[in-house]
Amino acid sequence: MYQAKRKIVLTGGPCAGKTTAIQEIEKEFTEKGYQVLIVPEAATILINSGIRPFGNFATDIVEFQKQVITLQMSLENIAEEVASKNNYPTIILCDRGILDDKAYVTKKEWQNLLKDFSKKEFDLMNRYDLVLHLRTAALGKEEFYTLDNNNARTETAEEAREKDKKTLEGWLGHENLKIIGNESSFEEKINQVVKEIYHSLEKPYPIQIQRKYLIDKVDLSKIDEVKLVKLSIEQYMIESGNIEYIYRKTGKEEEEKYTLITKMDTDINNERITTRRNISEEEYYGNISGEAPIKKTRYCFEYENQYFRLDIFENGLQMLEIEPTTREDKISIPTFIKVKQEVTEDKNYRNSTLYKGMNQRVEKGVEKKKV
Repeated sequence: MYQAKRKIVLTGGPCAGKTTAIQEIEKEFTEKGYQVLIVPEAATILINSGIRPFGNFATDIVEFQKQVITLQMSLENIAEEVASKNNYPTIILCDRGILDDKAYVTKKEWQNLLKDFSKKEFDLMNRYDLVLHLRTAALGKEEFYTLDNNNARTETAEEAREKDKKTLEGWLGHENLKIIGNESSFEEKINQVVKEIYHSLEKPYPIQIQRKYLIDKVDLSKIDEVKLVKLSIEQYMIESGNIEYIYRKTGKEEEEKYTLITKMDTDINNERITTRRNISEEEYYGNISGEAPIKKTRYCFEYENQYFRLDIFENGLQMLEIEPTTREDKISIPTFIKVKQEVTEDKNYRNSTLYKGMNQRVEKGVEKKKV
């Protein structure tokens, strides 16, 4: 049976939310059973390696872009080769595409680069099934414009707007170009990115409402009847002022990844900004506190055209989350799960409340032992 494979590029000006979008896409579609192959930004790799078109020992800009294109093509070709040798549904997610490089050289220099690679611009454009252009925060969300999350970038807000404009112009003409602006909140912007990918995959997009249920009993012998993704999750939470830091370790089979999720309250329209980025194992263990983490096994599966997450916590708590695709969806609870009660609006079952409650119980237990 043919499995869907899509090659998607995230582009846009500096500080547009691409890093957070990539992490959200990886999380969302890995849980849905997709293999997500991420092609990192070639220019950032070169700049962080000391090959730069600026500063001391600067490389000529055209030569730099030539190296960027060479590396970009190589990374994409590796991802495509891996995807071609399996039968998994696969998303190849590119942090910028080759047409982005057009924004950094003159028209004549770009034409010379095309000749060097023996490529036509239209052929380069059509390497990708979907192009998502995220507008820089410097266009409409200037108060959030920052380069702190990418030390390879140095643009001012005005330069960011110019780069955004030129980058978009490079992709005009692609048959599946989507522009994601800053008209709404940052969270809604990232949700729109995910939604466009669902549409590209011709899959129903779950509305941003989760129904949550407390589970009385699960027949794990029956859960194998559905195709599922099994994850192990461990996470710590740290609060600092109006910012909440969530350090999460996610395991899938023999692989592990580490993520930092930052949730920040703002004074602007009660907006709460959530960002994600991958971190190293060293950063994860270097920042966790002495508190006990939340540990749970997560089963992700589809049942009667609905998407479910079943969380079984280390302490025995069992919860089921459902993502309906319309507000009118009738929830079909799997036959192997017995629901105790719905807790969608119950704040006692939020992750932050569970984490705090668990550590309070641990502290009380320690005090009793001391006595």
